[in-house]
Amino acid sequence: MEARNMLSAKSETFIDNLRLYLMTSGKNESEIKELIEELRGHLIETQKNGRSIDEIIDGTPEQYMVSLKREMKTDYKSLIKNLPFYFTGVIAYLIMGPAIKGEFELNMVQVIGFPIFAVIGLLVYVFFLQQSGKKQFSNKKFFLVGIIASSSVTALFIILLVGSGLIVEPFYKGSTTINWIVVVICTCIFVSCAIWSKVWFPIWIPAILFIPDLLYRFSNLTDETILIIGFVSIILIFVLMILSLVITERYRVKV
Repeated sequence: MEARNMLSAKSETFIDNLRLYLMTSGKNESEIKELIEELRGHLIETQKNGRSIDEIIDGTPEQYMVSLKREMKTDYKSLIKNLPFYFTGVIAYLIMGPAIKGEFELNMVQVIGFPIFAVIGLLVYVFFLQQSGKKQFSNKKFFLVGIIASSSVTALFIILLVGSGLIVEPFYKGSTTINWIVVVICTCIFVSCAIWSKVWFPIWIPAILFIPDLLYRFSNLTDETILIIGFVSIILIFVLMILSLVITERYRVKV
């Protein structure tokens, strides 16, 4: 039997949360992996002896995670290497929709505001993920708080995109060729982010999210119909995320 299957659901959840907390705290991935494997071994031995995880943790899980964070060095090299994936991903999400519709344009407020709002969004997500790991969020709480965090960041960018268009005139409007070049570049960014993160959501989320933009450009549907389809697309993304959490939770219970 694999070591993972020998641990209780509580122990596996704790390990997953610890990994999440340390990763979002900028710690070295190799050191985290080594620490996790060592801790896994201790937990297996503890369970064999009929004891609980609380008996090998000095204090509460939150205190234990914070103490490990303080003991480990921050991997600034990896942070510098990984941050471009985040910022390019954010930019791709923002400009692909307008490019698909043939409306890609730029103004000075957007150019100045995008980097600032991207940093704010990064801080919001890091804070959310650290808190979810440190405070042992349940899947339900993780999903609900995640929606709040994502909605807040999305609202900021919508305000920037819409508000800037009302304040200043664009200094650049893309041609049809430029719009399609932007779409291709954004697609490559999403694929690269999926390969880098080793998960599929950087591909399937935009694939669903930008369906209304494709319909706006290439169909004769009314604006009201496209709006409804856009709303359904967002609901579909949430449903798929919930299913992913449910499947993960059931897997943990079985093992």
